[in-house]
Amino acid sequence: MKNKEIAIAAIRECKTRLDLDNVLDLFRITGMQETIDFLNVCMYNPQTFFSSEPITIEDEFEFTKQIFLTGTWRLNEYYDRMGIGKAGVNA
Repeated sequence: MKNKEIAIAAIRECKTRLDLDNVLDLFRITGMQETIDFLNVCMYNPQTFFSSEPITIEDEFEFTKQIFLTGTWRLNEYYDRMGIGKAGVNA
């Protein structure tokens, strides 16, 4: 479990596709679904909506990587550090 936490922390530091791919390789995160799952945890499990049509795992994989690399999820990290959005806080 400790290695998973270290992998998540390392992934969260990635800013480029090359960095992300290198870290994923380093921690042997190779499967598409496994990568999607790790990226979602790193981004604080965002609600992601796709079209009403089913999409392929390849499309979901690429879409999730793109969402991660845009970095907008990092705002959630700042909220988490300030205690905003947690149950019972500022509610």
